[in-house]
Amino acid sequence: MAVWSCQPTDSDTPAGNATKEKTEAPQQLTSPAEVTAALEARWSLDDIKTYCIPERRVNPMCQNLVTDVGVTWKGTLYEDVPTDSKSISWYGTAVEGRLHEYSLNASRGDSSWNLEIGNVNSFDRQPRVAPDPSGPCFIGSAPPENQGSDNSDSDGFVSPVKRD
Repeated sequence: MAVWSCQPTDSDTPAGNATKEKTEAPQQLTSPAEVTAALEARWSLDDIKTYCIPERRVNPMCQNLVTDVGVTWKGTLYEDVPTDSKSISWYGTAVEGRLHEYSLNASRGDSSWNLEIGNVNSFDRQPRVAPDPSGPCFIGSAPPENQGSDNSDSDGFVSPVKRD
């Protein structure tokens, strides 16, 4: 059995209905509350709704972020706002009291989406709100046995920060 991992790429260009205004990079993300606020500024509810279509559900054969360095942080986006999602949450790592890497996820019913795996540099560019759902880390419209792995550029993730 082959297991495909969503490998980050350096090509993180906006696609589809990405929010038109540039997301400003926060100077410091030194607490889970700051990361939550920055992700809410980066991902509007409309952007999340656009992303969360059945074809872009996360392929269960793909690996999500592994928190193997630093301290694990987590948070919930739009906690006091009614949404059609069961959860819009993130988890990540902090090294020396600052955000290192994160994974932003949404779920509704039995479906789940991995909106983004990013790092501190992710805030320098637009999120990929409507990536091609035929990538290997999406369920896509094909049955699981016909999902290909040749489209690694469409997964929309960024390169991780180098670990020492």
